[in-house]
Amino acid sequence: MPSPPCDQEVLTMTVGSYLEATKLANGSCAKSALVHVGGHSWRVVFYPNGRLAGTTGFMSLYLLMDEDEGGGGAAAAAAVGDDVHVVFILMMCDVGGGARYLTSGKVAAAFGRKGDVCGYERFVSREHFPPPEPPVLRARAPPLSGLHADLGRLLATKEGADEEFEVGGKIFAAHKSVLAARSVVFKEEFFGPTKEKDTSYVLISDMHPESFKALLHFMYTDSLPEMTMNSVKEGAVLAEDLLIPAGRYNLRDLKSLTENKLSSHVGVSTVLLMLAIAEQYQCCKLKKMCLGFIGSRANAWAIMATNDIENLARSSPSAVKDVIVEILDTRMARSKRLIKAFIFACCFQMLLLVFIWYS
Repeated sequence: MPSPPCDQEVLTMTVGSYLEATKLANGSCAKSALVHVGGHSWRVVFYPNGRLAGTTGFMSLYLLMDEDEGGGGAAAAAAVGDDVHVVFILMMCDVGGGARYLTSGKVAAAFGRKGDVCGYERFVSREHFPPPEPPVLRARAPPLSGLHADLGRLLATKEGADEEFEVGGKIFAAHKSVLAARSVVFKEEFFGPTKEKDTSYVLISDMHPESFKALLHFMYTDSLPEMTMNSVKEGAVLAEDLLIPAGRYNLRDLKSLTENKLSSHVGVSTVLLMLAIAEQYQCCKLKKMCLGFIGSRANAWAIMATNDIENLARSSPSAVKDVIVEILDTRMARSKRLIKAFIFACCFQMLLLVFIWYS
């Protein structure tokens, strides 16, 4: 007996906008173009939010035996005679994501009437698809302010300067308005009711010239210049020269920047000196970092081998107390961990012996 005639065709349905498709309600669909195969017309029918009430949240996909392009009405529901046996594969791909294959299904079905459908009520869950990203409005960002750079040039050129500071035999020119805007202390000195008649010259005897230069740089640009510390002692001098005016002129940001700079130089040979500075000028962040560094067992032995601990004891006895407490706390925590591990090992051995005895 000869085999019945067999035709095949590939029908592609493209969903142009997934975002728009997801707006369709349950039971609403999109249809592909017609394709003629085996003497009949076919469409793919896509329900983005399910066809039936119980399939909400799933995508339904079917093959539909449709009316001819010119047909409709009663003809659409007319019988086609003998059943049309069809084997078809439904596939879904994300062509926008590099032709990513999603899912597929193979179906063998018999179509007896025009309008019959066959496929999957729950072809794929919408949970597998990320929600579409909302459109992003991009605006041209305004250029970054060059205020700090402009003020830095004003400090360098000394144009319009109306105040002179003598530090270590060197003269530095500055602008009263800038200093007053940065510090309430300078504002009171220059423009307050207790200001002196002639305040165009100030002698500072407790700072080094390089440190005062760094102070002015900070007040104009809100940053510290690049400064190389060739020795631990030089770093300590720089720190004190900046931390003293930071407190005197109520410059909290300067104190924070100085702390950060000192924190980057904490080491075995410097930690005790940094700790003494942190204790003297109440630099909590720097102190915490120093104590944490000392708490390490390897670091503690290396630090105790230096002579700096004696200097710290003379200059800041309270800091030595903090060092001892930190080391003891670290040792105690480590001992507790060892004790817990020992108890666990003993209990495990006892359980093992009991198990062997009962065996």
